[in-house]
Amino acid sequence: MQNTIPVRFGPAGSPVNPMVYGQFIEHLLNCIDGGIYDPDSQFADAAGIRTDVLEKAEALQPPILRFPGGTVMCLYHWEDAIGPLETRRRRRNIIWGGEIDPGFGTAEFVAYCRRLGAEPMICVNMASGTPEEAGNWVEYCNGTGNSHYAALRRAHGYPEPFNVKYWCIGNECYAEPDIGIQNDVQVYIRDAREFIKFMKLNDPAIKTVLVGCDDMAWNRAVLDALHPMADYLSYHHYSAEAGRGLYGPFAGEKQLVSALGALSGLLAEYPETVTDFSPWYRFPPRSGRLRLALDEWNIWNSNSSETYGLDAVYTWRDAVWVASALNDILACEAVEIANMAQMVNVIAPILADPAGAYYQTIAYPLLHYRRMMLGSRVPVEYTPPVLDTPAGRIDALNLCALRQADGSLHLAAVNRDFENACTLDLGFAGTVAVTRLSAPPHASCSAAQSCVLEESVAASGNAVPLAPGSVSLIRIPTQPE
Repeated sequence: MQNTIPVRFGPAGSPVNPMVYGQFIEHLLNCIDGGIYDPDSQFADAAGIRTDVLEKAEALQPPILRFPGGTVMCLYHWEDAIGPLETRRRRRNIIWGGEIDPGFGTAEFVAYCRRLGAEPMICVNMASGTPEEAGNWVEYCNGTGNSHYAALRRAHGYPEPFNVKYWCIGNECYAEPDIGIQNDVQVYIRDAREFIKFMKLNDPAIKTVLVGCDDMAWNRAVLDALHPMADYLSYHHYSAEAGRGLYGPFAGEKQLVSALGALSGLLAEYPETVTDFSPWYRFPPRSGRLRLALDEWNIWNSNSSETYGLDAVYTWRDAVWVASALNDILACEAVEIANMAQMVNVIAPILADPAGAYYQTIAYPLLHYRRMMLGSRVPVEYTPPVLDTPAGRIDALNLCALRQADGSLHLAAVNRDFENACTLDLGFAGTVAVTRLSAPPHASCSAAQSCVLEESVAASGNAVPLAPGSVSLIRIPTQPE
């Protein structure tokens, strides 16, 4: 790799929304049941919540948490999991296997969000549910009157509304193998319109998320028809090694960058102010720009085991990919919400077994970015060296910069070359503070020991060293010139 790489910065632009550091939980294997919620665990509190897992989740500081799916949404009926435990209904999880424990339902999810300081984000069942069922869910959560579902919530011991703001209108409805009939875009448009009507007539203030995908024709058709009554378009991305070796996931990341660019351009075509919305809908149209909700993203080798690779043990290579993807997300102005899938046990930053909980490698970029990488986007000018790999040509560097309110600059520098170090010349002669994360590329964490080396060092702004395969968070105290 080129030894010294000049880096220069432009003027500050739009602020990053903290919601990009969200997480996602699903009734899938032991993510919720046995991970977050396990009344029989030695770590369980009176509500059955594993406090060891909660402590790890709190440190991630997710500002938004998505639930209950995911694919399991196709068979999830929210009324199974409300009220007294003895009257709740246990349902077979015919998608992922096992059963859905109704002990962790809507009220428990909202309470968990409150403990985390996160906004709840709920995905409704379009596959086997109905628009009326979704509207009733909104009333149960947010209703303030004396109607049935608002009164039912109060009877269950929750006098104040939950005020759930974010609602996903289905999940990956374009996927033909999944349960549901909405894989025809016109069917999705027809059904989504009715779901939104029932839901917004119960609470006009909710924010709705439409299903988007890699098919731009689908996205355009959905937005052309429904953009006045929706606030976000969803997009999901998973990168995989896919037999391409060490650098395989970074080839997949190119697809993420390309998709974010294409979706940003598409969303910009729709007006900020909706002027032709019929008053007979009886709820107001969208106010403000359409934004992107990347409400599932991660690195996932889904063909790596009989359980679709859901029990992934992550390496440091995977953590470097996560940091690189975070840079891509932070740099994209259209992304207002992002949820890593999933938070516990299933392709997750947190692993929990009966003996306790610990972080996987991919948690470490999340922990450090959440504390340091907020602020206003700053263009970064640099020429990254290019690596020739079995997965194709890969940029060796990925940089992202954010201006802080005090005038300082925070730079996230990801060296994706696992063999060679390099040096950044930031055009700044003073001292910068560097937090460096590194490990051997194939190393994994265990319950006994983390493999990640976390270092805090000082460096000259004209010569900031980046170790091979490392993630560096750099604080530049004043504006470089």
